[in-house]
Amino acid sequence: MKTTIAFAVFAGFLASALALDAADTHATLPPQPTASSGLRRRAGSSNVSAAGPFVGKLTWYNVGGDACGTKSKGTDMVAALNKPQYGDVDKVSPNCGKCAKIKGDKATIVVRIVDACPECKFGSLDLSKAAFKAVTKADGVANKISWSWVKC
Repeated sequence: MKTTIAFAVFAGFLASALALDAADTHATLPPQPTASSGLRRRAGSSNVSAAGPFVGKLTWYNVGGDACGTKSKGTDMVAALNKPQYGDVDKVSPNCGKCAKIKGDKATIVVRIVDACPECKFGSLDLSKAAFKAVTKADGVANKISWSWVKC
């Protein structure tokens, strides 16, 4: 019985993670960072923290030089990851370059993690202005959003 329930929950999560809502925004992600583009990843680091879904706040910030060693623009679909999930903000996180699917009140989008948000609490993301406007109708803070890790 437990195996059947666990499989059903996993299958439901997998189906929802792969399915895109009709209102999905298909924005272009920045190119996958490489060693030559400045992104450094710790050798032997884990893939990502737990798959999610996570619940937290969405905010936006003026992007620029990123903690992951890349440079982003406000028009890029990028995000800064909260400190508890990013780790040491003075180092490059194993989650740098990973993608997150965010379900907002306006659309569902995918962003690439390029930065750290030291003041953000677990589950929260700080987005580029373009990503924030694409996913929510809110002006400055969107509460109780849901997001999960997805393949870029």
